[in-house]
Amino acid sequence: MALLKCPCCTYRRLTPVRSAGVEIDACTYCGGLWFDHNELDKIVHTDDPDYPRDGPIIETLGQKVTSIKDKECPRCQSALITHDFEKSSELKIDICESCHGIWLDKGELEHAQIFYEIPKAVSKIKEETTWGHWFFQFFLNLPVEFNIKPKRIPIITIVLIVLNVLLVLPIVLGPNGQYIWEQWGMIPAQIGSFHWIVTLFSSQFIHAGWLHLLMNMYFLYILGDNVEDAMGRVMFPLFYIFCGLIACLAHAGYEFAIGGGTEIPLGGASGAISGVIGAYVYIFRKAKLTFMIFVYQVKLSAFWYFCIWLATNIILMIAGSAGVSWMGHIGGFIAGIIFSYFVYDTILKRNPLIRYLNQGLTKQNS
Repeated sequence: MALLKCPCCTYRRLTPVRSAGVEIDACTYCGGLWFDHNELDKIVHTDDPDYPRDGPIIETLGQKVTSIKDKECPRCQSALITHDFEKSSELKIDICESCHGIWLDKGELEHAQIFYEIPKAVSKIKEETTWGHWFFQFFLNLPVEFNIKPKRIPIITIVLIVLNVLLVLPIVLGPNGQYIWEQWGMIPAQIGSFHWIVTLFSSQFIHAGWLHLLMNMYFLYILGDNVEDAMGRVMFPLFYIFCGLIACLAHAGYEFAIGGGTEIPLGGASGAISGVIGAYVYIFRKAKLTFMIFVYQVKLSAFWYFCIWLATNIILMIAGSAGVSWMGHIGGFIAGIIFSYFVYDTILKRNPLIRYLNQGLTKQNS
């Protein structure tokens, strides 16, 4: 069979390739892709077979942009017609109205695929609160999250939760709970010793009681799955430990600076989870969480919800409220923001749906 001509590089031929089990035609020079009738639908539906789009892509395109004959159908040589994929989007798709083939320039296949995910993602974020959400937050004083669903099972987050639950048992139920807390909590006064270095890590996995554990694990559960999904299973645990270390160091530095409780052990996942909070705020800019004002529940963006959280930590730290490492929370949060800043572009490149929700549709050069 004769090879088809590239609509953009008219003197070059398209090469047959397979994608998601479908044979399509690609230009190895400009990176464009040609899809015969219904081939694009088969590939995109591989990612989400239950997507509720009515009819194939070619029947649900947006406004026709132009009919200027600047590209020729490689199959039947008719003029390709340019359409908006969705209203007001920056993605343009070239259609042959004779044979119903579709031409996508380099990088546009990824964009076409995420448009199948966008309606579901936006619908989840905009979901209305219910009485069930109200009762949950009123009685437990915990927020309800509205965000995109992770694509993969958050294995690292689950492992962290299980590990924290298992390690709280000997402290809460065993006869040597206080000894364990003092032995494996981070004590600022021991700074520089090998044991102190060990406790920078061990202190992140011990908790003083069930309530302390519940609050931390809930936030790790609702936020960690998304952050893990965005960062990946290799980067996420390194990020988590890094934020916990910075939180410990921030706590120790603050206690030395104010002449505080340098002999008191520090324990808990709050510092690391504060880092997860910082990453969540920086990466998931459209996410919402419910906030309860006495009995009135409202949905706030993650940014404003955790602005209130951060302000509360700062106020209580200044007020000298004891029993909680407010500086550890603040240090972990700042570490999460800074870490996310440096990996943000990589995250957006790997996660086109997050990129679209945060920035709109933009072409990515490679």
